Amino acid sequence: MDRRALLWSIIYAALLLLCFSKLALVTVSLLMIPVVLLFVKLDTGKFVVAYGLTLIAVYAVLALFGAGMLGSIAVIYSLFFLAPSVAMGSLYKKKAPAKTVLTGGTVAFLAQILLFLLLLTLLGVRVTDEMREFVRGSLDTTLPAEWRKALPEDLIAQTVERVVQLLPVYLIGISLYFTVVTHWLSRKLLIRSGEQVPALKPAKEWMLPKSFVWIYLAALVLSFMFTEPDGSLMYMIQLNVMPLVSLAFIVQAVGFCFFAASVKGWSKKAPVIITIVCVFLMLVLPGLHRLFTLLGLFDVVFPIRNRLKNS
Repeated sequence: MDRRALLWSIIYAALLLLCFSKLALVTVSLLMIPVVLLFVKLDTGKFVVAYGLTLIAVYAVLALFGAGMLGSIAVIYSLFFLAPSVAMGSLYKKKAPAKTVLTGGTVAFLAQILLFLLLLTLLGVRVTDEMREFVRGSLDTTLPAEWRKALPEDLIAQTVERVVQLLPVYLIGISLYFTVVTHWLSRKLLIRSGEQVPALKPAKEWMLPKSFVWIYLAALVLSFMFTEPDGSLMYMIQLNVMPLVSLAFIVQAVGFCFFAASVKGWSKKAPVIITIVCVFLMLVLPGLHRLFTLLGLFDVVFPIRNRLKNS
């Protein structure tokens, strides 16, 4: 067990060091996994020692090459991901259902982000203003000069403001992303090491609570009532709730595809291929997501699975 702990500490140190390379996007996505495994495999005292020594080693290596500032940044990176990693590891130790682990990890990650934004605000950083400047700078960098001249300034300003107003959606999406990636890989590694980790229900058994239907209808009504970007609270709510609920019903539609494939005896690859094609089509034709949202909505409201099974 100590050898495994040492191995995962080394891997974690390597991931922290690679955060400053061209592989940063990949390594940051994997940062929580070694911490989760260390927390599950070690008792609290040994975990604290292993985690602390790893951070000291990373800082020492970077300081040795004259990059002490990067060492401090690496420690901050690590501490940022610590709370959700410990939350997920603690739930794994308790043999909690996979749904509970994903929920706990997502909530912990989101709380960590909100705490970070609160600290920035207390330090005098205007987060929304900084985000506006970042989005506008990104548009100026990515859009060709001809496009920037052709686009009205009002349209660009509205686009920037819409991106800023969707900040809650981005925060929840980021939290879900890191939690899902961490759970997917951590569970595989923990099972290989002899741990019993509950899995999510098969995709064909996914079913949203009927309460989501009322949330969707409420968001739909608000979207008709508050159509102008006036910055009001109700406009902000409908702007952020609708994409999240639509995403939930799209996932429900994916579950229905897996159920249909199971009932009809299709190949196991068929629903995977269908899902990939659907995601591609939604990226190419953004309006198409409404069709899959309605499919997921009908799957929750009407007993179409029973009819499909009986047929």
